[in-house]
This record gives sequence, structure tokens and C-alpha cells, in this order.
Amino acid sequence: MKLKKPDLKGKNVFHKVDMNSSFDERTGQFKDISKIREAAMSIKYALDCGAKTVIVASHQGDRGKAESLKKNTEVLQFHLPQEKITFAGKRCGEDIAEMVKNAQKGEVIVLENTRLDEEEWAAVNPSQTKMYSMLSKIPDLAAIKDDPPSHRKELCSVTILEYLKNNGVPVYGGPNLQRDVKMAEKARNVLQKKGGVILLGGRKLADQLELIPQILEKFPKTEALLGGLLSVHMEKALGRELGPNNELLRDKDNLKSEESKMLSQAAAIMSRFKERIILPQDYFVKVDGTVLNVPVNEIHTGKVVDIGIKTIIDYKKKIESMRKTSVMINGAMGHYEAAKFVTEPGFIGGAEVYSAAFDIENKHFVMCFGGDSTAIVNKLGFVPNLHSSSGKAFFKRIVYGPYFDCEFIFNGSSGCNGHSKGIEDSNVGNN
Repeated sequence: MKLKKPDLKGKNVFHKVDMNSSFDERTGQFKDISKIREAAMSIKYALDCGAKTVIVASHQGDRGKAESLKKNTEVLQFHLPQEKITFAGKRCGEDIAEMVKNAQKGEVIVLENTRLDEEEWAAVNPSQTKMYSMLSKIPDLAAIKDDPPSHRKELCSVTILEYLKNNGVPVYGGPNLQRDVKMAEKARNVLQKKGGVILLGGRKLADQLELIPQILEKFPKTEALLGGLLSVHMEKALGRELGPNNELLRDKDNLKSEESKMLSQAAAIMSRFKERIILPQDYFVKVDGTVLNVPVNEIHTGKVVDIGIKTIIDYKKKIESMRKTSVMINGAMGHYEAAKFVTEPGFIGGAEVYSAAFDIENKHFVMCFGGDSTAIVNKLGFVPNLHSSSGKAFFKRIVYGPYFDCEFIFNGSSGCNGHSKGIEDSNVGNN
């Protein structure tokens, strides 16, 4: 279903985007700015549609680790040099509503990180939130949803937008949403017809443990090749002694409080899909500053750096054997930046596996999801058939359907983007 281009002439637009980007504390720079660049294009889209002001809402960092959007706003300004962009410095408030009323035509106001307030997660009734209190004071209000699916159903990503639409405020889907819907539809068709392999790694263990059974159950022709800390966690679930990697897992994914539950979940997944989940046979581990390639039964001798040589070869052969199918990439196989520990010129560690996916002779349909994966693929110069900067969130659209968490945008009288009937006594956006 195609979304209509909105008429935003004279509207103050509450614009939900995703500028959450990996940040390197050592360099003080973002590792990848593709999400901020996409947000800039989306904001320009709203301005081109006639928006008077654009009120940008986004997050940076996860719950309990939320960071300021000030640096994101600076990068945003770089990509929109002709626009006046103001960083509000706070998430919401009556003073911001006044700022919008007094703003110049075409001004962009960036709110502080939406996740800095617990109401983003805990709110049951959007009308009782501080965010809604602010939005209700902004005249000529409209809204655009242009972020990935919210697998946690956050306030600003879903519930407040649904509430606004049900109360007469026009809510539209932005260009990134349109792209994601089309991508998910195409990805589902490819997976249902041909199946393929999914390369899963990274450090977001809880997300991946939820994702694996959903994908493998929905698409029975698909197999999973694991790497990164995800595979290390699976080894522990199978009873493998990890040595110093126990500390590594806890540091990266806060397993201290949920370790037992997650290990049980991982063991159940391995038991259920043991014929379709492949684990590394060896790893690169660091021991006293030296990196060694060891078999999996010696993983406890050092901290894991990457999947090993034998695993890289085996994974590449597996991908090559499944020609003309799909390859999904989500999460790094390891620390590909650390591949310099191998003297062979051009060796890029576990990311070597990607070369088989992108080999044109294999004729794969390659899909890349998630910020870290996208950053690696971009740096290596590969171009996937489909890509989305969201990871687990985008997979929700693949598993549950392309309109997951945005159906309300399509429920207008014409079945397209924009208005719903509204409630007669509502005065939202009409102050």
C-alpha cells in the first residue's frame, strides 16, 4: 500500500526519527552516522511538504544508558546546513511549546533524548504524560512516524502517535517508514520462497535470543550461523567452560541479574533447532596480550576476539553451497577491527564470511540489518540488496508482517496515510 505525500503547509510537525548511533568513547566520534543522515533526509522531506516547524524526537542509547542528543544534533546540522536547527536541551515542557509558537518558518527543534524519562516505557494512558501535555499546547499539530518498529511499544514511537491520530491529529508515515515496509515485504517473499542463511552475532544477547526462534520457525528453509558474543553465550548454555569470557558476557550485556533465565532460553533454542543452528569450531582468543587461534574446547584459555580460521572457512563454504538464496546479516561475527593480529594481508577476521555473501557468482539476495552490521558492511565496501539501520526491530516486520506497529497510519478512510475520524470533543492541536 502506497503512502500519500502529506500536505503539511502551516503545520507544526512532531517528527519521530531514529538517530541512535554507535559512539566511540576513545575518539569522541560516532562510528556510523547513517541513521542521522537518514533522519536529516526525513526532516527535509517534512519541510519540503510545507511544515512550519519540525519538532524532532529520537533516542540515543538504551534504557538506563540513555545519552544526550546534543552531538547527534551537531551532526544533523552538518547534513542540513541551510536549515536553522535548535537543540531544546530537554525532552518536553511548556517552554518548548512556546518555542514552537515563536519559531521561524522552517525551523527545526530537536528534543532531548526521549528515553531520559521513564514515561517513555511505563505510560499506560498517553493523555496523562508530560509529552502529551506539551504537544496538546502546540497549535496546528501534525505528526510523522519515520523510525523503525518499536519492539517495546515506546510512548513516542507508537502509543502517543496512535492517541494523537485517534483524537483528530493527522499522522503520516515518513520516507524511511515507506522504505522499510517495502523492504520487509520483499524480504518475506524471498525467505518464504528460497530460504537461506542468517549470520547472527553481536552483543545484544537478549534481542538475538528472542529473534532466533522467531525467524527459524517462520522460515523453515533458513539456517543460522552464529558468531560474536552470541555464540559464546550459546557455548555456555551447552555447558562449555568459558574462563575469562564469563566476565566479558556480563560486562557487555548485564547478565548478572538474568543470566540463569537467558542460559535456559539459549539451551532450549539449541535443543529445538540443533539441526539448523551452527556454532563456531574455533575462536581467536587473547592470552596475555597475544592472540591465538584455538579450538572451541579451549575457549576458556583467553578472551574471545573473533571466530577462528576454520569457522570462517566452514561458514563461507556453507554460504557458497546455498547459491541463489538469501543471506541476512545482523550483528558482528567478532572485532573485525582487531584482525590485524593475523599477518596475512587483507585479512578482516570474521567479516571474511561476508565476502561469500556478496560474491556475485553466488547470486545471493543479501540483507543487512542493524547499526553495527551496516557500519562494517559499509566500511568493507559491500552493497547489500536491502539494508536497514535497525536490527531486531526490522525483523519484527519480517516475522509479523510489513505493517507491524504502523497499521494505525494506514487506517484512514481511504486506507492511506493521514487522517482518522477523530473525536468530536478533542481540541488537540487546535489551541
